[in-house]
Amino acid sequence: MSLLLSLGLLFVTAPARADEPDAQNWPHPRFVTYNVCGGVCAIYQGSKTAWRDTMIDAMDHWDADLVTFQEMCYGQWTLLRGTLANRSSGPAYDSVWGAALPANAGCQKWGSDTRYGLATFSKGGSGTIDNGSRSVVMLPNPSGGEQRILLCAKTTIGGRGVRACNTHIDYRGRDPEAQIAQVAALTRDYAAQGEPVVLGGDFNVLPKDARLDPLYDHGGGTGIFQEADENDKSEFTGADCPQSGDRCRSGEATAEPSCSPRVSEPGKIDYIFLSAYWFTTVRGDAAACTAGMSDHHLLRGAAAWEH
Repeated sequence: MSLLLSLGLLFVTAPARADEPDAQNWPHPRFVTYNVCGGVCAIYQGSKTAWRDTMIDAMDHWDADLVTFQEMCYGQWTLLRGTLANRSSGPAYDSVWGAALPANAGCQKWGSDTRYGLATFSKGGSGTIDNGSRSVVMLPNPSGGEQRILLCAKTTIGGRGVRACNTHIDYRGRDPEAQIAQVAALTRDYAAQGEPVVLGGDFNVLPKDARLDPLYDHGGGTGIFQEADENDKSEFTGADCPQSGDRCRSGEATAEPSCSPRVSEPGKIDYIFLSAYWFTTVRGDAAACTAGMSDHHLLRGAAAWEH
């Protein structure tokens, strides 16, 4: 089976749905967020090259302008960066990295440098991302263990400046509440300075969870964001999410037991948040999950510029 055909089975082909992703007609800019399970999952097909090429093909198929990765080993980042920085065919991508752990034994399969964290890729050659604006903020960590971070940087999407942020929220105790509150405050500050904000990540809580209130600008939320997959009516459930509504704090599952034994039931925990003042016509879709690529679904998003 060719790699491209394999990609079609992994990330493109899916049962027909009302929000079937349309790479030709959905708006731009385009976004991807993906928890790649670098420390835990086995490498796809046992080949780092196969993982890299399949990942890049997924980005190319979606014509992604901005990609945020979580649970990424340093070796995975450098593998993608080395190919995407100077491609002879296909768009180049600039990237930034932020370490959440100085070492993760599960990352040894990706190389001798076993740092583990987040990476963001932005379409364009070297200098697309303003490295001087790069920030790594340590989030509150009341339960200890892995330090959770917020990685942000200024970049350019389609000739327009945005603040691209990326995070992976803990799942334990009060950690999500404290961490999301700080992420919301920091991104609100960027928006207040007139910057469009894109926030991708694994938040480890479901859309209607009150701990996400500081991010959502509707459904009881007090934040500045809409979410890419909030208008798929096939996912509207409950009295607070009627079929007559235009949007809802909902979306397709991005984690489920068939992907990961660590997950007890299907649910949406991965998000692409877009500052509501700047973006409109949001669209979202969760692709299939495949062992070795990740234990999460890859989440695709699209939007148009409002201003």
